[in-house]
Amino acid sequence: MATSQPIAQASFSTTPFSFTPLLSDGDDVVSRSGTVASGIGVLKRGTILKIDPATGNITVPVAASDCNCILVNDLDATLAAQAATVYVSGKFKADAIIWPGALGHGVVTDALRNYTILLESVVYTDGTLVKTMATEQEAAAAQAVVEANRAAEETKAAGAGKAVEGAKPSMDSPWAYLTAEEREKHPELAEVPTAQELGEAAGEIPAVPTVTLSPTSDTLTSGAETASFRVTMTGPGVSGTWTATEEGSVSWLSIVSPTAPQSVDGDVTYAVTANAGALRTATINVNGKTFTVTQSAGA
Repeated sequence: MATSQPIAQASFSTTPFSFTPLLSDGDDVVSRSGTVASGIGVLKRGTILKIDPATGNITVPVAASDCNCILVNDLDATLAAQAATVYVSGKFKADAIIWPGALGHGVVTDALRNYTILLESVVYTDGTLVKTMATEQEAAAAQAVVEANRAAEETKAAGAGKAVEGAKPSMDSPWAYLTAEEREKHPELAEVPTAQELGEAAGEIPAVPTVTLSPTSDTLTSGAETASFRVTMTGPGVSGTWTATEEGSVSWLSIVSPTAPQSVDGDVTYAVTANAGALRTATINVNGKTFTVTQSAGA
């Protein structure tokens, strides 16, 4: 009679596994991913850290106001950057928390509560009471922070090309606020309207065309003088207006014309007073583009 062979053999370890509970309960726990830069070193689960909501960069806080998250798992970022997950909301056991440097328990706990990170009430040997319940005003502020973090996450998702296909962004959508740098990194989002474009389409924001300045700078003599440069509206189907303004408080430079918004190409004429001192510079802004005026030193 054939003898059957076992499919597998199980083995069990008698070595106890210790994992300090960090969460007080599973209610309202929110986490997000980020990156710990190389050189920060070994970080343990439960360490209080700082995460930039916009970039996901995770660093060690240097002030109580920096504290806004708690590390989920151990990691070693001594020699290389490490992906990490942090809790940004929830209720946690204070005796499992690793505090940042010499920062006081009380001020750190208050800072964490602003991000709806609540710690159990524990009295430490130094007599500091770690509080749990937030005031109504603090709770409202914390909710505002949570919503800001959520918007930042949505912006990050849009930047990674994860926008829902066919979705139409609105002024309330963070997709509309992608930076020029983010758009360059993700050409697939080129068709996502900017906040400016959405506002113009809705009639909420006056159209502001892209402009080209020619030239972009000029150097004048030390005497009183009047000069000009050309403003050209660029791009397909341009509309709207451009405006020339002096940047900062400069008493020796003034814009002669135009003094009102313009809807067509034109010249900006400016004047400078005589200079009896050292070489000086000033700038004129036209829809975000800068024209630099340099006046030579006086005799």
